[in-house]
Amino acid sequence: MCQARKILFMKKPKPLFPLLLFSLFLIFAGCKANKDDLFSSTEEVLVKNIWTVEYYFNNQDMTGEFSSSRLLFSTTGAVGYQKNGETTSGKWSRTFDVANNELIDLQFNTSNVDINRLNESWMLIDRSSSALQLEGNSGAHIILRIKAQ
Repeated sequence: MCQARKILFMKKPKPLFPLLLFSLFLIFAGCKANKDDLFSSTEEVLVKNIWTVEYYFNNQDMTGEFSSSRLLFSTTGAVGYQKNGETTSGKWSRTFDVANNELIDLQFNTSNVDINRLNESWMLIDRSSSALQLEGNSGAHIILRIKAQ
């Protein structure tokens, strides 16, 4: 019996590492990241969609002021605000501040008070391929959320 016991203890255990590694490979091989969210820049996301104002807050909810309006962004830096068949032209740009926050600057040259509310250097808070959440960078607590139409 001592001989049998000695033989059992002399065998090397089978390594589990290759099996564990292979199992992990099988688990993660089926996972795919949404490439639109990972690799599209904010500019690409803005330009490829027509946008509506989903939410606008400046001391109060003012979303209703932007109902039936659309925002159209161009790669040339032009932006259009459309409402009731009229288009107001403006300019937009994408920059970064010293803290590496992404900023979207909108500038419309108009006397329309509602459209002028969009004139801001907006800090990007959250982004997907179909929605952007922005916060006014001027110090006031202003929130703008736009979504793809």
